[in-house]
Amino acid sequence: MEFRKAKKEDLRALTSLEKRVFTSPWTYEQFNYELDGNEFSDTIVIYDQDILIGYINYWIIFDQATVNKVCIDEKYRKQGLALKLFEIMNQEIENKGCIVTTLEVRVSNTPAINLYKKLGFSVVTKKKQYYSDGEDAYYMVKGVM
Repeated sequence: MEFRKAKKEDLRALTSLEKRVFTSPWTYEQFNYELDGNEFSDTIVIYDQDILIGYINYWIIFDQATVNKVCIDEKYRKQGLALKLFEIMNQEIENKGCIVTTLEVRVSNTPAINLYKKLGFSVVTKKKQYYSDGEDAYYMVKGVM
């Protein structure tokens, strides 16, 4: 398995995986902006040979990191890959002086919530109707120091 920063050549694979996994997927244009237009954004991808199987997208703004997307292809789940993505991201954000990491997660996404708690995130509040389908989100925070 190869873990590395995403490149423009990954755009089609990112968009394809996104459509398979999420009910409200990011578009090609959104990923393009994250890779090429958003100076605060980083995306780490995982490839199994030449197949994109996962990624994490996050922003670093001053001393705060925000996780926007974590995605693992269904066939590759429960292998510790999301945990490895977070480990790589944590090294990067610590090197850049971040002291806090935040994220939102669907209240119904129990596996993700459990992973985030294992990683040290705590639920701070619930955001009502956060997602386009009306589902609430938990706002979770983790201190990096």
